[in-house]
Amino acid sequence: MTKPGEIAFRKRTPELVLYALLATSVVFSLFVFAYLPSHDAYQAHHPLDGIVKKAKELLQEKSISKQVQSQRDSLAFSVLNKENGKNESPNYFLVFSTSCSPSQDWQSYVFFYHAWKINQPGTITRIASGCTDKQINDLTKLHKDQIAIMSDRFKVHFAPACEDSRSKYFNKPFGLRDYMEKSLGYPDDHHDNDIIMIVDPDMMLLRPLTHRFNLEKTKWVVPGPTSATVTHGHPISQAYGFGSSWITSIAENASYVAGDDSPALQVEKGAEAAHYYPAGPPYLATARDMYQIAVHWTKFVVRIHDIFPHFMSEMHAYSFAAAHLKLPHQLANSFMVSDVDVAREGWDFLRSSSREGVCDPNSIPMEDLPYVFHYCQRYALGRWFIGKYKIPKNLFECDTPLLREPPIDVAVKYDWYIYPNGKDILNYAKKPFRVLQNGWAMCRLISSLNEVLTNYKSKHCDPSVANFTKSHIFHKQDDFNSFLQ
Repeated sequence: MTKPGEIAFRKRTPELVLYALLATSVVFSLFVFAYLPSHDAYQAHHPLDGIVKKAKELLQEKSISKQVQSQRDSLAFSVLNKENGKNESPNYFLVFSTSCSPSQDWQSYVFFYHAWKINQPGTITRIASGCTDKQINDLTKLHKDQIAIMSDRFKVHFAPACEDSRSKYFNKPFGLRDYMEKSLGYPDDHHDNDIIMIVDPDMMLLRPLTHRFNLEKTKWVVPGPTSATVTHGHPISQAYGFGSSWITSIAENASYVAGDDSPALQVEKGAEAAHYYPAGPPYLATARDMYQIAVHWTKFVVRIHDIFPHFMSEMHAYSFAAAHLKLPHQLANSFMVSDVDVAREGWDFLRSSSREGVCDPNSIPMEDLPYVFHYCQRYALGRWFIGKYKIPKNLFECDTPLLREPPIDVAVKYDWYIYPNGKDILNYAKKPFRVLQNGWAMCRLISSLNEVLTNYKSKHCDPSVANFTKSHIFHKQDDFNSFLQ
């Protein structure tokens, strides 16, 4: 089976010829592309347009060495961008979908703050769906006063709610399509060679996302890919743990979703379905590919939910849309961390960490971290705890205290936990790596939230009211005091 980014080639291009062609494209690009239209009739009569044609062919060539691969991808993609009057690097459009609730307001602030902190390139947009007129007015003001002051690249887009209200997650595909049509001008005003990135609001960027990844260091689901660059026909994303269930869960009724002739029905339900389609945030694709995914995602999600009425129907619909469009994804395990019990996530960066230093936010270089921390789980050691759904609703009010931070040696002191409900108790004495995972995730989330809150209160609160005391805990005070003694 052909892997993502590995399209069968008709004849091998020697590497010396490849270098010559790419060098020629760079030398002549400023002169040539200023005058070359992109339509087929012109290309048929002007031999110099063969540079562009060759660049497109090079993006499909798989027979060259890995050493040449990254240079080929970079230069060939640059040529295609110049063909369309763009800069050498594509524009990035990173989006995340939310409702208009207060909880998603603070998650959005946390997301934008970290995008600013790590200098994430491109335009970052919150897609807020289903807001009332009052909520639109309030959120517009909030964004202007609190978010846009960080960067003029930070935006908010208001999308209508999906007419089918059975699942709040329907707003993700419908919001994306609305954004691409109303903000990017699809299907008329194309940004085809630009890159669309989709993440979730409860994700924290740990290092910048671009369309190029480290071929050797990334932990790929299918080992040995020859490309690590997002290009047309070659989306890349994080692998999620639902395997082939995106198709097996609806197998008997799949034709209802897209008809009997859908290419999705031809995907082998074993390795092919599990290795190239169970994608999730961060999703990355060229805008040309992502718009087609968005169009079909919105077509399929409601019908898939008819058959499979669960919250995962939205993600299954994305996978089905990709398969229908013959867009297998190059999946990575190492882009994200979230669940300490999921070994296939990007937790390997902790393998060389010690329990003494895992709680130190500066102990691990940025380049060794995964790209995103999806903080949708609970993390705990001893009675130290953090969980998204337990965070106080008034967290961003000026007089609300910050979160109490665990000691730097928390992972040395404790190899067990008790959640605030007093019922969920676990001993990690025989699972030392779980101690590292919980220690890192808990300390990172608590310290990051405190950093964000400090920044927010310093800018938006009256100094006489702002509370910077790190005292909020999640357990009952008496239980916590006894635990510390």
